[in-house]
Amino acid sequence: MNKRTQAQKDQAPDASSRLQLPLTDEAETVFDSTRAVMMILDAEGHIVSVSQRFSDLMGYSTATLVGRAPPFYQIEPESLSWHQDMRRALDSVGVWHGQIQAQRKNGESLRARLHVCALLDAHGKSEHAVAMLDEVSSLTEMPSASIPDSAPSPELLQGLRRALAQNELVLFYQPKVNMRSGKVVGAEALLRWQHPDAGLLPPGAFLRQVEHHDLIVEIGDWVIRTALAQIAAWRRLDLNLHVSVNVAARHLQRADFVPSLKRSLAAQPDSPPEQLEIEILESAALENTRHVQRVMDVCRELGVTFSLDDFGTGYASLAYLREIPAEVLKIDRSFIKDLLEDSDDLILVEGVIGLARAFRRVVVAEGVETAEQGLMLMRLGCDIAQGYGIARPMPAAQLPDWVANYRPDPEWSMWADIPWEMEDFPLLVAKYDHISWVKRVLDSLANTMPLVPPEELNDHRKCRFAQWYYHQGKARFGNLPTFIELEQAHIEVHKLGAKVMQSLSEHRLDEAKALARELPVMRDTVLRNLDELQRCVVLDPTGQHNLREKPLRPGDAPAVQPLHAPHTLSSRKSRQPLVFIIDDTPTNIELLAAALSADYAIKFATSGAKALTLLEKPEKPDLILLDVMMPGMDGYQVCRHLKENPATRGIPVIFISAKSEVADQAHGFSLGAVDYITKPFELPVVLARVRTHINLKLRTDLLEAQALIDALTGIGNRRRFDEVLRLEWKRALRNIMPLSMLMLDVDHFKAYNDHYGHGAGDNCLLQIGLALRQAELRPGDFVARYGGEEFAVILPNCHAAGARAIGERIREEIESLQLPHAQSTSASVVTVSIGCATQRPARGGDIASLLLAADQALYSAKQAGRNRLAEASS
Repeated sequence: MNKRTQAQKDQAPDASSRLQLPLTDEAETVFDSTRAVMMILDAEGHIVSVSQRFSDLMGYSTATLVGRAPPFYQIEPESLSWHQDMRRALDSVGVWHGQIQAQRKNGESLRARLHVCALLDAHGKSEHAVAMLDEVSSLTEMPSASIPDSAPSPELLQGLRRALAQNELVLFYQPKVNMRSGKVVGAEALLRWQHPDAGLLPPGAFLRQVEHHDLIVEIGDWVIRTALAQIAAWRRLDLNLHVSVNVAARHLQRADFVPSLKRSLAAQPDSPPEQLEIEILESAALENTRHVQRVMDVCRELGVTFSLDDFGTGYASLAYLREIPAEVLKIDRSFIKDLLEDSDDLILVEGVIGLARAFRRVVVAEGVETAEQGLMLMRLGCDIAQGYGIARPMPAAQLPDWVANYRPDPEWSMWADIPWEMEDFPLLVAKYDHISWVKRVLDSLANTMPLVPPEELNDHRKCRFAQWYYHQGKARFGNLPTFIELEQAHIEVHKLGAKVMQSLSEHRLDEAKALARELPVMRDTVLRNLDELQRCVVLDPTGQHNLREKPLRPGDAPAVQPLHAPHTLSSRKSRQPLVFIIDDTPTNIELLAAALSADYAIKFATSGAKALTLLEKPEKPDLILLDVMMPGMDGYQVCRHLKENPATRGIPVIFISAKSEVADQAHGFSLGAVDYITKPFELPVVLARVRTHINLKLRTDLLEAQALIDALTGIGNRRRFDEVLRLEWKRALRNIMPLSMLMLDVDHFKAYNDHYGHGAGDNCLLQIGLALRQAELRPGDFVARYGGEEFAVILPNCHAAGARAIGERIREEIESLQLPHAQSTSASVVTVSIGCATQRPARGGDIASLLLAADQALYSAKQAGRNRLAEASS
């Protein structure tokens, strides 16, 4: 016996702890009569036997199911081969758990947890497995099948304890990106077990079995400590990412959860609590809502945030969302997977996003795999996403290079600022209703049984797509030629579908399959018309232009494309100059965008009013190409508004117009335009003029930035500090969030100057400014030289505890510079005193009161002996 075989034998659960084959007659009777949703699988994953409950739930007879693979596909853990993962887990630890989605005979879907346990014969050999479905939640009205959580086997517990002791557990990290801004905003830490025999195991192979055992607490503490250490390691590489970790219900509900978290945070002082996010399941929050509230409140005071994982799969209610103070809602990947095919999932996702908006929560989509899915989520109002299409979970060492090379999908950038009116949401739903209908016809062939009701086949007005077409669609788009032509294409699809089903019902399967080959072609004809209709909504809301033969996507890209290719091929810089095109003619937009997109990021608007709305956002373009002749508000009016607004006054404007008279051009220049291009324009001329004015704008921006930087220290000056403080106060007031401030004063600086000279004094301030610039602050924090030897730090969305922790870290970093100070009575080196103040603008007060509070706290720190931090009284 080789070493590997012996190890497997030593770690295998005892035969008495698993079911054995062959089953006795009594066991067969129990299996047939049980109310559990169960089946027995052979070594290849095919069904050997099923319980009556399983047969009833799926709608298939036992004879139909036996010998076939279960009608499942896996959702969690994600894998290219769930059966391979299951087999590996069964061989190593004897059990496997995961989330699956199943297809019932009538075409309806259900989601459930699948529990699989190896079956041993009399010789201890595993050739079969028993599988049970639990927590069934579906579009059907079938009640859930409930099976109790079984205790983990002693072998599994022993193996996991060994894994903790011998560093076999590892964390992989899956990035989260903001699709609208193109930035990497965080990563989720995902547990893996580097099993010495079974290889790298996903969490579904071992974690669920111990989630009700105290061992889950040890594992959870290890995950938190490891993630905090990784945050610190990445920060040393100038990579600042929020990291989310999953915490089990048993762990969260323990009385010592908060003290343990505090110890972990204290052990990693280089990891700001604000960069740690704890993910909990809906069910974990519901089990003891009051306790969870208290825990979350205390953690938030520390700076740690929370998110609700797998949102939409549990029992969320309005009252529940109000009571659980989680900042983030994560849409479960099972809904994202069929977002573009299942209109019910599309509606559900839109509803979840609406709830998140109503309760002022950030929403994150899991499981994004294609550019089209991401674009749809952006239209619905969800900007942050993670998934295999963006990046697979990776070892920590690989993440910095991935972040450095990441480029967002070009479609996301182009459509980032184009609004989608929710009154046109039914148009999106109709598209996927049509896709679903055709899919059901094709699935009927695969299952050799009809899955489409006869009334829908014989009457094209009975399907869900038709309900939209003849009611909402007709009322809104009935005058458009594209919409009118949709009807005949839809009728032809129904006629062909009826012929396919007729051949199937008469057992002419080959004929049915031959007819069905034309269905995808006819389906795509309908989809092209629907895509054109969407273009009318987004680019041409008045329906005045002929948009035929113009693809929805730049370059006529496929409807669904992987996200990896653009990232690996793109060599563009992360910060491209941004050109904003304002034109009511889609042809002009596409022509200019195609010519400019190789060198510049492109945004566009189809009316003056929409353009002014988009220009209210913080990100401003570097150049505007503005059409003069537009309905409603013409280009001259738009330019006048731009130049009257201080926030947009400095953006150069180039007019593009067919008006070529000298008087027209002079009028444009008098309004503040920098150039005037007449139509029909020559693209080389446009490119040359755009390049010239972009270069001038970038140089101007550089000069203006220098006017806001302190010349000695290289950080923001007092003027910039005042501007940022006003903006952050308004943002905190609008978002009902706290705003904190630190005021720093160099201790005994006059004595330092007198003893070492003013040149050394300047160098001392330079070193402190450099330390503040390189300090491990959060994204969005702002440091400035307030005046003389005083510095200030603005901390948006930061509670008092978090501000105190950041202030202490800054004080220690400046002391660690070890700049000698022989004349100081506080220390032998240069130190600072710090005043810390926190206010909630929504509760009253003003900027002056925040400044005064921070200044008084600084005075208290000096009075108490200097080289310390003092907090303002609340």
